[in-house]
Amino acid sequence: MTTATTPAPLDQTSREVSTPLTSRIVEALGGTYRSIPVLVTLAVIWLFFYSQNPAYLSFANITNLSLQIVTTAILALGVVFVLLVGEIDLSSAVLSGVCATVVANLFVNHGLPLTLAIAVGIAVGLVVVFIEAQVIIFGVPSLIVTLGGMVILQGLLLVVLPPEFTVSVGGTDYAKIVNTHLPTGVSFAVAFVGWAVYCYSRVRRQRERRGSTSSSLVVTSVVIPAVVSGIVIFGLVAVLSHGLGLPLPVLILTVMLLAASYATTQTRYGAHLYAVGGNREAAQRAGIPVSRMIIYSFLILGLCAAVAGMVDASRLLAVSNSSGSGPLMLNAIAAAVVGGTSLFGGRGSVWAALLGALVIGSINNGVQLLGLSTEVQSFATGGVLILAVAIDVVITRGSLRPNRR
Repeated sequence: MTTATTPAPLDQTSREVSTPLTSRIVEALGGTYRSIPVLVTLAVIWLFFYSQNPAYLSFANITNLSLQIVTTAILALGVVFVLLVGEIDLSSAVLSGVCATVVANLFVNHGLPLTLAIAVGIAVGLVVVFIEAQVIIFGVPSLIVTLGGMVILQGLLLVVLPPEFTVSVGGTDYAKIVNTHLPTGVSFAVAFVGWAVYCYSRVRRQRERRGSTSSSLVVTSVVIPAVVSGIVIFGLVAVLSHGLGLPLPVLILTVMLLAASYATTQTRYGAHLYAVGGNREAAQRAGIPVSRMIIYSFLILGLCAAVAGMVDASRLLAVSNSSGSGPLMLNAIAAAVVGGTSLFGGRGSVWAALLGALVIGSINNGVQLLGLSTEVQSFATGGVLILAVAIDVVITRGSLRPNRR
């Protein structure tokens, strides 16, 4: 007795043939090559605005762009840590304004030393996010907690401000945070130290891999990244040091990114961070302290918010009841997502904060340089954000096909 076999339908056969290729592409975009679409988008933005106005890529405008994105990038760095554990925050922008106002008020109006005032401002940021994290691990969704926290902080900002609702920091040491520039020689020395540390980490990671000592793997995992990173690092320092020297806020952002990159890629904390965001239940069964990881992530966000607020206040030379308001919160979240951090947790890199801030900042800077209306800026920023989230959804789903319902 024979059993007849029904041939597979044509669409199923074609799907089985095409799935490995699309799966590899989606997997590559979700891992090693996640930054490629972001870099391509950034290049397109730069080429477009440069074609409209060659001054867009001038030394002066690039330096101006770097100072414009520092606040967004630092705040986005903290948002990345929260997104990695599968949470979200809507209050950190207003928190940055509160911390900056506390520092300015204590330093200018009460005569505290700047270092002590900065320490108090950072402590305020840490206390606020610690309270929010406690409510979140209790079971209240982070969206609601931080939304309510944003409203409370808007009221707190009015409380810590003096009766005139503004504090000027112009002409004080507070303003020197942005106005300080490192000499060219010092800038290149710092760049060399950072590049050497990066190269050492690549060599160390290669040695830890068993059975991967072939010359081709050494070239692709050590030599090529070292050469490319060296060109990028020293090239950026040469551009940003043209004139007064490397701006101090850029150095602050770079140090924070390097420290965050080491913590997330070279420590047990980083492994636990991605495990909690990837599968919280599995991480808990594996003995990872999920609640503690959430608290740590929000504490890092609080630190980043305080630093971002102080840098922004130094750039604007004042704090007021509008500090931390406007599009800062949206830009920070957009920068983290556009740079490649998943809204669903467990996937992304701290460098996403820098890449995303560059994309958002490049659009804003180009629109201002060309004298276009703010509507164009909003359309472009919103479109890039939607595209980035769509890419994230495809990567999370693992397929270009929409879900069938």
